[in-house]
Amino acid sequence: MPIETNANQRIALAALLEWYVENGVDLALDDTPHNRYAEFQKTEGVSEAISAPPIVASKPASPAAAVRVAPTMTMPDDAIKLARDAANAAHDLRKLAENFAHFVHAPFYGMAEHFLFHAGAERAKLMILDAAPGVQEETTGAPFSSQQAQLLRNMLKAIGEDFDSVRLSYVSPWRPPGNRPMTPVEIAIFAPFVRRQIELAQPEIILLFGEAPVRAVLDVTEPLLKLRGKWQSVCCGGHQGRALAFSSLEAMLKSPALKPAAWRDLRSVAEALLTQ
Repeated sequence: MPIETNANQRIALAALLEWYVENGVDLALDDTPHNRYAEFQKTEGVSEAISAPPIVASKPASPAAAVRVAPTMTMPDDAIKLARDAANAAHDLRKLAENFAHFVHAPFYGMAEHFLFHAGAERAKLMILDAAPGVQEETTGAPFSSQQAQLLRNMLKAIGEDFDSVRLSYVSPWRPPGNRPMTPVEIAIFAPFVRRQIELAQPEIILLFGEAPVRAVLDVTEPLLKLRGKWQSVCCGGHQGRALAFSSLEAMLKSPALKPAAWRDLRSVAEALLTQ
């Protein structure tokens, strides 16, 4: 029996539904509980012992689609291996972007409207790596267009660079639901695509803004604060470069006290670019 609602109630319900989708709640549940792990094991023929929760990825829905496709489930180790295979199968940046855009086992696959792979120059001595697009990028479909990106633009201008002279990219080409931080497992699934991009683009210097880029590129365990200001060697396939870790752009906007250290590191980057 349908529930009668007035206009204000319909607006409130629509807002609540939008809030649920924004936070990744995009599947309806019925009154009967289901053991999804058991169903998955029965379908795939795996054992009852599960060492880690599965990664959930859904097929991309078109903008006009009214109902989302039910997600497929892939165990983390399998998703990482499949990501490595898909990334290594690409022999140029165009094919890498294509493989990435269709990688159904990726976190957030099908949860965002835009796939934002890179901006700026195709190849450049300097590469910028951020965590993921934000609300502004998701709304407009334009990568690196937010307030954080404006801060980055100002930082590059201070060392004689701009968005047209550097390569800009994200660890995740899709915005995480609610702009939440990525988990270590999610970063590990994205990492093969990030590292393959570095190998193919061949930047000499990579600036890593925040936790996710650092963990995707560097084989280190030190906290981000201890890594700042210290040049790190990067070896991706047959390409070798150097990387410098920065606080995230969002953190620098919220805490101006982080900017002096960033300015010191930018001066180091400018000197390195001159000597390359």
